[in-house]
Amino acid sequence: MSDFSYLPDFLIDETVEYKTLLSEFENGAEQRRRKWQNPLSKWTLRFNNRTLDEMEEVRDFFKNRFGAFMSFTWTNPNDSVEYTVRFAEDSFQFSRKAYGVYDFEFEFIEVK
Repeated sequence: MSDFSYLPDFLIDETVEYKTLLSEFENGAEQRRRKWQNPLSKWTLRFNNRTLDEMEEVRDFFKNRFGAFMSFTWTNPNDSVEYTVRFAEDSFQFSRKAYGVYDFEFEFIEVK
């Protein structure tokens, strides 16, 4: 079972990223090299209209991993694959929409 088991709202934004080094020469030619053998994935998860308890549970999970410091496992609901990820940022921002109703979102980055 995954460490992070809270279900976000759908849709989940997913990005696949490669790292390419590009060198341009004075004659206009260029050379490209792959820095990574395999791509990394990123996901943006949104949680809307959540209770105070739900927001605090996710915020405590974030705090217990010291933001982006520690990795953890998460199962992507789009493909049911478990990934090792970390938070992309060291900050957790939420907004209070009404009494006891909160919105928050954050990004996961795949860790190899």
